[in-house]
Amino acid sequence: MSTNFIELTMEEWEATYKPISNHLDTNASFDGAMFETYGSEVEFVKSQSPDKIWMFGDGDDGGLYIWSGWGFVNRLGYFITEVPCPPDTHIQIQVSEPDLTCELCDEIIEEDEPHQCEEN
Repeated sequence: MSTNFIELTMEEWEATYKPISNHLDTNASFDGAMFETYGSEVEFVKSQSPDKIWMFGDGDDGGLYIWSGWGFVNRLGYFITEVPCPPDTHIQIQVSEPDLTCELCDEIIEEDEPHQCEEN
C-alpha cells in the first residue's frame, strides 16, 4: 500500500479542509480553531472521525507544522476539519519556518544577520 504525501500552505489547507471552531474555548489559538491536548478538548478530538483529526506540533527541524491524523509526539494542539483527509494520504502544512542552527555551536542563526561562531 502506497501513501501519497502532499504539502499545502495554510491558506490552501483552510480553504480545502475547513477547520471547525473550538466550541469549548472561545479564546482558542488559531482564530479559535485549535483544540488543546488535555481535558475536555482532547476528549472531543478523540471522539471525532480519525480522517478529520489534524495534529499541530514541533517539527524535527524546529519549524511548526500541521499533519493529517492523530499524533502524540511533539504535539501542541489539534484541529478538526469538516472535510476528511483522503485515504492513503499524508498531508503536511508548514506553519512557521524551521530554525537555522549553527552546526558547530547549536546557536539559532538569524537569516539576515552575520553569525560569529565561538567554535571558530
